[in-house]
Amino acid sequence: MPLRGATCGFCGLLCDDLEVEVDGAALRVVRGACARSEAALAALGAVVDPVPRIAGKPASLDAALAATVEVLRAARRPVIGGLDVDVAGMRSVLALARRIGAVVDHAGGSIKYRNLHVLQEFGGITTTFAEARNRADLVLLVGDGWWRRFPRFVERILAPNGTERRIVTLSALDPATRLTLPKDADVLALDAPLTGMPAVCSMLNALVEERPVKPARLAGVTPQALQRCAEWLRAAQYGVIVWSAADLDWPHAELTVQAIARLVRTLNGTTRFAALPLAGSDADLTANAVQTWQSGVPLPASYANRSVDFDPNRYALRNVLARGEADALLWVSSLSGAAPPPVPGMPCVVLTRADVELDTAANVQIPVATPGIDAAGHLLRGDKVITLRLPRLREGGPPAVSTVLDLLLARLG
Repeated sequence: MPLRGATCGFCGLLCDDLEVEVDGAALRVVRGACARSEAALAALGAVVDPVPRIAGKPASLDAALAATVEVLRAARRPVIGGLDVDVAGMRSVLALARRIGAVVDHAGGSIKYRNLHVLQEFGGITTTFAEARNRADLVLLVGDGWWRRFPRFVERILAPNGTERRIVTLSALDPATRLTLPKDADVLALDAPLTGMPAVCSMLNALVEERPVKPARLAGVTPQALQRCAEWLRAAQYGVIVWSAADLDWPHAELTVQAIARLVRTLNGTTRFAALPLAGSDADLTANAVQTWQSGVPLPASYANRSVDFDPNRYALRNVLARGEADALLWVSSLSGAAPPPVPGMPCVVLTRADVELDTAANVQIPVATPGIDAAGHLLRGDKVITLRLPRLREGGPPAVSTVLDLLLARLG
C-alpha cells in the first residue's frame, strides 16, 4: 500500500506534513492527522463509485449536465452558493456566473465580511503564521475557535519547540484544552463570555493607556486578572491577538473585531502587536481572493446586466433567498460537503463532495472531486500569504468542479 505526502484542505491551516496510506479507494492518515482530517478522509475513502442523480435517481453525467442546463436556461435570477472550492473551481464558477448573470456568495460570506468590514472602516495590523510561531512572546486567544475549528493550531503555531511565551485566554479553559497548551508557558485565563469581548477589549484598551476604569463592572472577570493581563500586554515585545471569525455569529459581532483592532492599534504605540484572524476553512478566503483578483470587488457580488456589482447586504446569499428573489440555486461544495439551504419549490442543482447524500432530492446532484483527494488543486492559506498546492492522492473518482462547470459552459454556448 503506497504512502503519499498530502496537504490537508479541511481547515485554514493547510497542514502540508500529512502522510496518507492509499489502498484502492481507502485512505488512512499515518502521520499529521487531526480529528477533522481523519473523519473526512475516512468518509471519502469509503466511497467507491459515486454517480450523478436526477430527482434522486441514478443517472449518467451526460444526462445530469443536460438537466442542469435546462434549469440554468430557465432561470432569470440564479444564485451560486457554497463555494468551498479550489482556485480552478472558483475561476470556473465566476465564468459561469458571468455567462448566466448569477448572484455569487460563499456559504460563510456573512462571517467573512465581519473581518473585511472592520478592515474597510477601521484598518488593521495583521501578521502571518510564521511570525506568530517564531516571534511572538505573548499570544492572546479570543474564544475557543483556535482549537475547535483549527485542531493543530497549538501544535503547529502556538507551541513550537524551544519557544517561551505567555498565553492569555479571554475565555475559560476546560481541563482537556489546558493540557494541550505548552507545559512551560505562563497561562492566564479570563472567564469572559464570547459576547462580552467588546467590553473586555475596551477595558483592556483603557488599562493599557492607564486611563481610569471600573474593571469590577465586567461579569466573570476579576479586576486582578484584568490588571495582570494589561501588564502582560504592555510588557510584550511582540504580541499577537488570535480569533476565529466563525465564532462571532450574532448581530453586530463586528464590534468585537473592531475592539480587537483598536486594542492592537493602542498597543503599537509602545510595543509591537498584530492581529491573526483565523480563517480559510471551507475555502472562504480562496473564493474571495479569486473573486477579487478577477473583478476588483469581494464577495458577495452580482453578475447581472453584463456587469459586476458588490453589496454585502443586497447580495448576501441568505438575504437573496429570504427575500424570494432567486429562481434557481446552484450549490457547489467540494470540501465541506455542506448541504444547500432548503428552499421549497425552487430548482436546485448540487455539485457536492462524493460522500454526501442529500436528505432531500435535488433536481440534479453531481459528485465532484475534493481538492487534494481525487484531484490536485490550490487553496489560499488562512494567513493569506501563500497559496498551497494540494497534490492528488488517488486515481479515478469523480471529475473536478472546474471540469463539470466547463462542460456546462460549453453546453450553454
